[in-house]
Parts: sequence; structure tokens; C-alpha cells
Amino acid sequence: MKIEAGKIVKAQGIKGEVKINCYLDDSAMLKDVKRLYVGSLTYNVQKIRCDGAFCYVMLEGVSDRNAAENLQNWIVYVDKSGVNIPSGRFFVTDLLDCIVVLNSGERVGKVVDVLQYGAADVFVCKDLNGQTISFPYLNDVVVSVNTETKIITADAKRFSEVVVYED
Repeated sequence: MKIEAGKIVKAQGIKGEVKINCYLDDSAMLKDVKRLYVGSLTYNVQKIRCDGAFCYVMLEGVSDRNAAENLQNWIVYVDKSGVNIPSGRFFVTDLLDCIVVLNSGERVGKVVDVLQYGAADVFVCKDLNGQTISFPYLNDVVVSVNTETKIITADAKRFSEVVVYED
């Protein structure tokens, strides 16, 4: 599976290197990527260095500034399996359709969206009746996340303090 990782913002130098504005939380998550997908083309990564929100990448077959400039403004995709994601971090796509249950055994609903705000991400769920329920992804609310079994467990007491029910 491919994920959108960033956008090529410019050519960097004269040897074909490109500067990518990384869309991931940390550009270092891309440091071991072996291939980039740009449009319908696949490029092998020869060299990559990450600095803040940017990655500087040498691509096989892009050997001069002119070739690099031709890639400007293209969206870059990578294989999801090649991204170094830290423990306890998740891709939004992996959280969608997870079932949220409380540690008391009650089923809350299914995650339909993840809103990303500065302070904390907010899980948006639909319950069995179609009601929308939202709660923040905080360490004292979310007990565990298992993206393989698609189950998110929340602390019942803390959940009841922060949950928002829409009318």
C-alpha cells in the first residue's frame, strides 16, 4: 500500500537532488525508504537526508538540475511498509474502521474519522444507532490500540469525562 508522503518543492543544487516537503509527523520516518513514486513513475532512492520538515533526495535517473526541476510540485508516495513509524504512533488509515470499546466491556462505536488538531487528535465514531461520538486521543483515555484486530480500548471513567455526543 502506498501513502502520500510529501511534495517536491524544488531542485536542490546541480546534481539532481530534490527537496521534498514531508507530510509525515517527522521527516526522519522516511530515512530508510528505498523507492519513491512520482506520478506514474517509480524512482529508486540513491541517497536521502532529512532535516526538519524536509527531505533531500537523490533519485536514480535524475542526474542534473533540469531533470530535478521537472519533478517540482509533484506529490510523492512511498510504500507504507518502508516508513519507520515509532512505537505508539499510527497512520490515520489504520485507525479508520477500528471498533472502540471501553475497558468495562461496553462498545462505543466505529472510528469514521480522525481530526488532527494541535493539542490532541480527536477520534470521531459512529455508534450502532448512527449517533456521532467524539473523544480526544489522550494517554489517560486510550488504554490500547491494536490496528491488526481493529480494536481500540478506552478507559471507561476517563472516557465519560471527555466524550462529546452530537445531537
